Amino acid sequence: MTSYIDHLETLSKKQLMVMLARQHHERTQPVAVIGMGCRLPGGLDDPRALWSALREGQVLPTEAAGVPVDSLGRPRWNLAAPDLAPLAGRLRQGAYLKDVDLFDADWFGITQEEARHMDPQQRLLLEVAVQALADANLSRERLRGRDVGVYAVAGPVEYPHAWLRGGVPGTGLSPHMSTGTSPSAFSGRIALSLGLNGPTVTVDTASSSMLTAVHLAVRTLRARECDIALVGTCNLLLSPFSTGILDRAGMLSPTGRSRPFTRRADGHVRGEGCGVVVLKRYADALADGDQPYALVRGSAVHAQGDRPSISVASARGQKAVIERALHDAGLAPEDVGYVEAQANGSRIGGQIEAETLADAYARRSPDAPPLYIGSCKANIGYLETASGAPGLMKTVLALAHAEIPPQPGADEADPDIPWGRTALRLAAKPQPWPTEGRRRAAVSGFGFCGTNGHVVLESVPERPAGPDTKEVAEDTGPWTLLLSAPGAEALAGTADRLHRHLRDRADWSPAAVCRTLAEGRDHHSVRYAAVIHDRSALLAALGRAAAGEFDTRGPQPHDSAPARHARRYLTGEAPATAELWPADSPRPELLHLPGPALIGRRHWPDHHNWL
Repeated sequence: MTSYIDHLETLSKKQLMVMLARQHHERTQPVAVIGMGCRLPGGLDDPRALWSALREGQVLPTEAAGVPVDSLGRPRWNLAAPDLAPLAGRLRQGAYLKDVDLFDADWFGITQEEARHMDPQQRLLLEVAVQALADANLSRERLRGRDVGVYAVAGPVEYPHAWLRGGVPGTGLSPHMSTGTSPSAFSGRIALSLGLNGPTVTVDTASSSMLTAVHLAVRTLRARECDIALVGTCNLLLSPFSTGILDRAGMLSPTGRSRPFTRRADGHVRGEGCGVVVLKRYADALADGDQPYALVRGSAVHAQGDRPSISVASARGQKAVIERALHDAGLAPEDVGYVEAQANGSRIGGQIEAETLADAYARRSPDAPPLYIGSCKANIGYLETASGAPGLMKTVLALAHAEIPPQPGADEADPDIPWGRTALRLAAKPQPWPTEGRRRAAVSGFGFCGTNGHVVLESVPERPAGPDTKEVAEDTGPWTLLLSAPGAEALAGTADRLHRHLRDRADWSPAAVCRTLAEGRDHHSVRYAAVIHDRSALLAALGRAAAGEFDTRGPQPHDSAPARHARRYLTGEAPATAELWPADSPRPELLHLPGPALIGRRHWPDHHNWL
């Protein structure tokens, strides 16, 4: 310390000011959300599907969803079993995922034996992480030399409960059960399977877990302890008894629906899902040509210990975490136009949270700027430990689209919330952003054991066009379309995913698609290449690949540079991106495109069935 002080005394006032300014910038610099992946109830398996469902106000029929089934069509639980029959009504209500017994172990180089004993939450996190990295255009080549942090959230590990109930013979024990059921493996598995070097942390603060993990990741990025961070969470309801426990605690909705901020709110309905986001310092994202969805400006985590009991929500704690997050963001309360609320589903909980938001965000007067509040729990159920992921993604997408999606139940708002005496609002239909200029929003997450998290987000500034991001004209082809996968089935599936994504959209060019697939994807042994000249040719090429029509000779008889590149690619060479997109010529922007198709195989020992 003495030597450091001696050094400071040698600096001029101007040098000290510059040094302090740099330190302040490092501590407060925005962090970009550059990629997202998800698997959510209702078949929502990418950010675009999630946004479409939210904007249309879709609500899952959780009241009578029925018991989820596996890939063989078998129910997850036998509700006729004597110990499960009393829970049958509750277990038919929920927002469930199907086919959680499937996993593409080959993609990750995991043996069949190990895959069978991995908690399905680990497996799902792995697969969604691959989709998020693809959405961020982070191939292994682009990750090489970067420190990548992994912050994963561990939901309750219930996979072994069935064989503990029924008994597993001694011969059924496996050494893989150890890492397969360890919460620490949630993060460690991702780092190992994807070859990522950097800090690896598993987090569990209940419903605030995702926001707590984002808070930790942002701090690590600002401290330059990593260059990129993956933050993910998963929640699967594999034991029926946990539903019975929550029902006994009076937390579940008797009607089987989550209806936050409405007169009919009566608890929550349980849900499953997985979400992963990719974070990078905004300055680095700009330098790398990324297309951020939104920016993290500030965050905070706080627990109010002086409350009556562990599961009692504290309004003071909720307000404190909001104030700390705003301070970290350097923003005034009035700057924020939307808050994705915790919204635990109870009527009294909604009233307390609404009052707290009005207070913390200075909206106590109806003359204040409007503050819209909402929660996607009304659309897809309450994903509990994973609930922060869809809420964060919804808010990020709302900022990117400059629109607040409608809140289900806005037409039956709780009359005990002082809507008329405050500036709080519910969006009854898609709502243009309520403020001009830079858009700001926030996300709340309150863990039922007391840990509150809050993240403040901001829209991305419009970027002036430059020589490295200038769009390539439609008539300047030809371009080389490159696809690959570990096997033919996966290659056809990947082509089909891309074809379905692009065919109904207009916001892409062939050049941008080709560059994204060449630079932003890993390149495997089974390959497909085509020379295309326009949008229709690109869609036709994807259609042929989706049908399994692969020509291993490459484009014939063309002798253009793209054709030569295509033929060399098919022989196993790396894409000639430096030749295809020279640094001194206009290059199309990288796009957010669907990731690879993963081919799931059943990995589920019989002793994990609830008979």
